[in-house]
Amino acid sequence: MIKRILVALDPDPDTPVATRFAIRLAKRFDASITGLAVVDTRNIHTNIGGGGIGGEFYGHELWMELTEGTRKVATKLLDNFKTSVVKENLRHTAVKQEGASFERIIEEMKYHDILVVGRDSHFFYSEPETETETLAKIVKGGISPTLVVTDEYLDVEKVLIAFDGSAPAARSLQGFVHLLPYGKDLDIELLNVSAGDSSEDMDRAAVVLNQAENYLKEHRFSYITKKVKEKGTPSERILEREQQFDPDLIVLGAHSVSAIRRVTFGSTTHDMIKKTEKPLFLSP
Repeated sequence: MIKRILVALDPDPDTPVATRFAIRLAKRFDASITGLAVVDTRNIHTNIGGGGIGGEFYGHELWMELTEGTRKVATKLLDNFKTSVVKENLRHTAVKQEGASFERIIEEMKYHDILVVGRDSHFFYSEPETETETLAKIVKGGISPTLVVTDEYLDVEKVLIAFDGSAPAARSLQGFVHLLPYGKDLDIELLNVSAGDSSEDMDRAAVVLNQAENYLKEHRFSYITKKVKEKGTPSERILEREQQFDPDLIVLGAHSVSAIRRVTFGSTTHDMIKKTEKPLFLSP
């Protein structure tokens, strides 16, 4: 059950969509919403150059200017958030903090059931195009599940669950089942990308999906289908099935690191976040 929802706010266009998803969940569960805006002083400090005569003074002045500008952006984001939730007559809290964005968000996640965030969120308000890798850090380092949304709102009735039997996939499956963000009256498809082309590989994939299906049925989910895709790049196969099945939500495991540039996302999760048109439900 969901009683406290956290929305991480930033200037990207998907933040209002994240707020709308949070509002829908809050109405369903009579839950409260927290809007969090972070003045990311760590990134401001990191991105200021210095050196030479007067460099220290110039750096301090620039830091003050960027910090003040970022505080104004944070205030505006919180004002927009409050306007949206007050209009819906929902219990809410607006929070402005300073520090490293991922650390502040992870701390707040300890006291919320789910985080809703836009996939393009960079949380560096003074340079919104700067890639801070915050999203990967909060999904892997946070306590609660994360709903990563795009710039389009969807009512969730069809769910694609990419399940390979791994621990990350199992955590996301269990997180989704335990929170029941959209109830049990859902059209669910379980998807596994086979590790090989042999009949034995396909049979093993089918066994994994049977286990996941039994788990869902024990939790009273009724409308379940299963699909094994032939061997290939998992993200490509999932995206192919997304086009065919047209789900409103994809449940996915936040796999461990497979490349330094991805920091804490594996290649499948990284590709899905970049390329999918659907919201993603991820658990740490």
